[in-house]
Amino acid sequence: MYITRTMKKLRSYYVVVVLVLYIIWLSYVMYTGPHRHDKVSTQQTFVRGKKDVEKRHIAFLKVHKAASTTVQNVFLRFAMRRDLLVVLPKVPKFFFPNIISLRNTITSRNILPAPRNRSYDITCCHVIYNRTAFDRIMPRDTVYIGIVRDPFDHFKSILNYFRPKQVFDIDDPFPVSRFLENPHFYNNGSSISFLDNSMAMEYNFPPHVFRTRNKTEIQRYIHKLDSEFDLIMVVEHFDESLILLRRLLNWEIKDVIYIKKNVKRHGAVDFLFNPGDGYRHQIWDEIDYALYDHFYNKLQALLRAQGPDIHEEVNYFRRLRRDIEFFCQQYEDDFDTYKVVKSRWTAAFDVTEWDCHYMNIPEIPFIKELRLKQYGYYQDNLLKKDAH
Repeated sequence: MYITRTMKKLRSYYVVVVLVLYIIWLSYVMYTGPHRHDKVSTQQTFVRGKKDVEKRHIAFLKVHKAASTTVQNVFLRFAMRRDLLVVLPKVPKFFFPNIISLRNTITSRNILPAPRNRSYDITCCHVIYNRTAFDRIMPRDTVYIGIVRDPFDHFKSILNYFRPKQVFDIDDPFPVSRFLENPHFYNNGSSISFLDNSMAMEYNFPPHVFRTRNKTEIQRYIHKLDSEFDLIMVVEHFDESLILLRRLLNWEIKDVIYIKKNVKRHGAVDFLFNPGDGYRHQIWDEIDYALYDHFYNKLQALLRAQGPDIHEEVNYFRRLRRDIEFFCQQYEDDFDTYKVVKSRWTAAFDVTEWDCHYMNIPEIPFIKELRLKQYGYYQDNLLKKDAH
């Protein structure tokens, strides 16, 4: 009987142990299971693992006057270092070599064909977004990145950079205020002016939404974009956005170091606003405000999901980037390498003359150099015919 009682106790202990192990295993599966694959809403997506491979297929929607040239430079340097193929525009006479299209999405008619036995890796030149068109030329594992900016700051930057005649031809001491009092009249239906919800235009909102301003349809399209983009950066949290980008792509800190591009081309702002201009602009540009508010809130949620270490990495990145910018802006012929020591956030690396050169190079010369590298010429066939 003693042996029988002992065996019963052993069996009870065995059952308890098995049950505990099963609970532990089930908890592990639930924690590391499906939610790990949610590409935009979990911390795991943006945390680099030791065995993760850097992602090299990227579609970046380059939005005018939204720090997009600075981001583009990051992608172009990444492509140049790794001999990746960048989607480049065909360049008709008198057109900009960094623009695929201001009105249309990517087609075989407005981009250079991929060289034989190669496929596109990165697209980051100006073009209107269309997921179906992008998917036709980009690999299936492409990571989709966008960017947005506070609409009123975006408006001021558009005014300062492009000096649109719809505003500055108004004979008034306060031309911007007069424009905002009746933007439909002064803009006269011109979308190419970048004055009418231009971020929404580049994200390719349905044309009728610009007329109807139907809030339900606006939100429906925003949620469509949310499902199609892996990350939409926010200019007002630029460094935070870049660190999220780095984690998402499994890149190194060095890959996302930058020097600001296209900043205050025309110097200080020389136009004035009146009380109420901000409110009037919010009514006029309401699609852009809805787009911005959604992805601003989305970015805040992503940052919270990262935990406090995201802010530690951002602070480290800001200080390092500042020192590298100081270094690169003052280097001359007698070049000395800037050495970055190993830290929690990066392995040791050197900032070389190559790095400084390509961080400082303007966009169009960079595109020209890429065309020469990828195709052996800068001018396309249309320009070649003109030369004969």
